[in-house]
Amino acid sequence: MRDGVGLGCALAWIAILGLFVPCEVRAQTLSVEETEDLVRSRYFEGLPEDQASQIGPEGAARLVEMLADPGERANHDHVLLALGLCGAPGAFDAIADWAQSPRTGDVDRDAFKAWQALPYALGHLSRHDPRAFGPLEAQLAAGPPRWRFRHHRGGRLARLARHAAANALAETGSPEARRALDRAVRNSTDPEFDAHLRDARARHAQRVREQSR
Repeated sequence: MRDGVGLGCALAWIAILGLFVPCEVRAQTLSVEETEDLVRSRYFEGLPEDQASQIGPEGAARLVEMLADPGERANHDHVLLALGLCGAPGAFDAIADWAQSPRTGDVDRDAFKAWQALPYALGHLSRHDPRAFGPLEAQLAAGPPRWRFRHHRGGRLARLARHAAANALAETGSPEARRALDRAVRNSTDPEFDAHLRDARARHAQRVREQSR
């Protein structure tokens, strides 16, 4: 039920936004077909962020549908990232619904790739929607999930989740992200994760310097 409500809310927000987008801005956005092609293509160096940021309300609404469609699961990693990068008003609800979907036992490669993309999608989205910081900070203290992928399971998955959340926060260069990283340092009792957090804070500082130029 929650998935259906979340999908409906996300699509409603995006539809409302489309009513207020000026014509000259719409002309610069990707069409629905271009949006589909973007997230269905394979890339050696990752999803093109500049193109994903040009996705408009109609394309974002299509992404929300694709994220809820099991038939598109091979593209869910790119769909998550694209929703975060375009920052549509319904993106947070759609991403949160996907993240909270129950998973147990063995998952396939597509689900694992999307799970790996999730923190970076939230990091991108945090530039548009500050609610994204909440689940990112929560992931800094992630426990072992109830699912597994090949040799990835238990504590190994928890470690991957924590490291990815720290990396995604560092890349934002935002004050909120720095505060989250600082709190994680104070609360951590894991020497290995402490070292990773120190590296993340250093990368965050570098991002701040780059953004101020």
